[in-house]
Amino acid sequence: MIQDYRRLSAIMFTDMVGYSALMQKNEDLALNLLKEHREILRLIFPNHNGNEIETAGDSFFVEFNSALDAAKCAIEIQKTMNERNQWVPSERKILLRIGLHAGDVVHTDKHVHGDGVNLAARLEPLASPGCICVSEDVARQVQQKIDYPVLKVGKRKLKNIQLPMNVYKIVLPWEKKESESFIPFSKESFKKHRSVIVFVIILLLAAAGFFIFNDISNTSAEEPSNRIAVLPFDNISQDSEDDYFAEGITEEIISNLAKISGLDVIARTSIIKYKNSDLNISQIGSELNVGTILEGSVRKISNTARITVQLIDVPTQKHLWSEAYDRELKDIFAIQSDIAKKVADGLKVQLLANEKEQIEKVGTENTDAYRYYLLGNYSLNRRTGVSLVKGIEYFNKAIEYDPEFALAYSGLSNCYTLIGGAAYGDISRDEASRKAKDAVLKALELDETLAEAHASLGYIKFRFDWDWDGAEEEFKKAIKLKPGYAQAHEWYSLFLSLIRKSDEQALKEMKRAYELDPLSPSISTGVGRILHFAGRLDESVAQCKKTLEMYPNYAEAHFALAMAYAAKRNIDDALNELDKAIELSQGRFVMITIRGMIYGFAGRKKEALAVIEELKKLSNPEPVSPWSIANIYLAVKDMDKYFEYINKAFEQKDALMVYFRTTPVLQPSIKDDPRFHQLIVKMGIEK
Repeated sequence: MIQDYRRLSAIMFTDMVGYSALMQKNEDLALNLLKEHREILRLIFPNHNGNEIETAGDSFFVEFNSALDAAKCAIEIQKTMNERNQWVPSERKILLRIGLHAGDVVHTDKHVHGDGVNLAARLEPLASPGCICVSEDVARQVQQKIDYPVLKVGKRKLKNIQLPMNVYKIVLPWEKKESESFIPFSKESFKKHRSVIVFVIILLLAAAGFFIFNDISNTSAEEPSNRIAVLPFDNISQDSEDDYFAEGITEEIISNLAKISGLDVIARTSIIKYKNSDLNISQIGSELNVGTILEGSVRKISNTARITVQLIDVPTQKHLWSEAYDRELKDIFAIQSDIAKKVADGLKVQLLANEKEQIEKVGTENTDAYRYYLLGNYSLNRRTGVSLVKGIEYFNKAIEYDPEFALAYSGLSNCYTLIGGAAYGDISRDEASRKAKDAVLKALELDETLAEAHASLGYIKFRFDWDWDGAEEEFKKAIKLKPGYAQAHEWYSLFLSLIRKSDEQALKEMKRAYELDPLSPSISTGVGRILHFAGRLDESVAQCKKTLEMYPNYAEAHFALAMAYAAKRNIDDALNELDKAIELSQGRFVMITIRGMIYGFAGRKKEALAVIEELKKLSNPEPVSPWSIANIYLAVKDMDKYFEYINKAFEQKDALMVYFRTTPVLQPSIKDDPRFHQLIVKMGIEK
């Protein structure tokens, strides 16, 4: 028999706000949110050595080894929920109260009890929705050790606790700056402090007269100074063809800054719209929600360059630092490194040793290699079949001039990866995937700390090799090496959603990509796609519409919206959006396939099967992808034909087979067919 024993522990209690009322109003929604809430929290507890003691209804009772572990866990929970709630309609928001106490507890078999437990349970109801209430013992142990202030609320009388306790709260970013009471004043308290309260009210009324007439712009939330945007550098060279050079310098500075974990750096795709913009610093800062902007200009003359830069504080318009560099092109990496270090210094961000080492790396000293590398990136960023082929030509030229230039191999790999995995260009998938892998492995042989190469290798292992564990390892390496690399977060999100079925973690990664690249149509659409794969179709539709408000001619957003409508069986809306996507993409093959599926869902079997013949003509002389044929048969519910062709797609390792696991979102009945689960096992997704 296990004996009782005592120990010092930190105890957490959590509770869903409004759960009981929701159960009475909409039981199905309440149970769905309860399940989702439990999945999210159970992913977070182990990160902080939390031991789940008990789950009762909508609450958790968790034990931790230290108050610091408990506080960090509570913060991660509330931050995760806050981020999630930004993407969902109001009726699906999940708000939690959390209470923490550290003290003496008694372990009896699998149960934990004692005053330490009771106090934590009594603190939890005092927390505001989305907030954390802690005891004085916890406050004392975590003060100055967490990233958020700990504020004393005052003494409170807790139920069944004899003496009043000092109560504190951890002030999270979304809380109001004003100190808010956790419980109302009692009548006795009002009588006792009546004169003080009246005096304060008079002062507040007087102050209101001043603030109402003051500049209301001062009331807006202050943007974080370590969130920075690098605006497109102006090309002031005499030759307008040197635009590629100015754009390349901008991108390389962004890349260097993204290696610094203390900075949030807006990605290139979100800043490119500000090239030649008439907007001022305040307007751009507001749109991107940044506190600091780096801007500059480039003048290239033969093999020399003059680069000027200014670091500007958005709220005050003050220049924090400026510099002019007159150097030969072979010194360009040293300039970029110096700019990154000066920015970090100007924003008082500590550079870790490995980060300093990374930004000081010299890619090449060969000026011709560097010029072709920048031209390669310029073409890669255009994302068309023609531009990617041109990018391959430029990156190969860079490699000719410097065979040890790791970044050039990484860029070359990205071109081939997009051609093979996203159906750009005319190179066959097998040739593209082979050349992509050869190039990325060479890049890593030359520089194993290259985040871009690790992300590319992760994508190759994910889309082409089906090496799931290897892909996840590479994505994690890329994010560790370069925390601000939005592309890595975007790819990892897709992997988590399609392969690991970790819906909340996938949404969290895509949200991080969105923070780093807020104006990217691909990432904004990606949020909608992740919601679709999670079966949250109404939210997916809303997100795709939000993307199309900003980018009405973005084919992928129309396509994602069509897919969500198809899953909801809104046939007319689905076909309308798909027609727009096909027109804008100039007849992308996979989109025509989905039109056949939608006909099938509508019961228009003859038209659905006619799309197969259309695809055969379009792909001639190459055979039609068995994945395409299979999915049209799925829609017309010819399951034998479906599995005949989907197994062929499996044997060929069709790149689109990574979406197989999400098939039940479009056709729920497939979950009941054992062949579906057998194929998931054969793919190695499940055991």
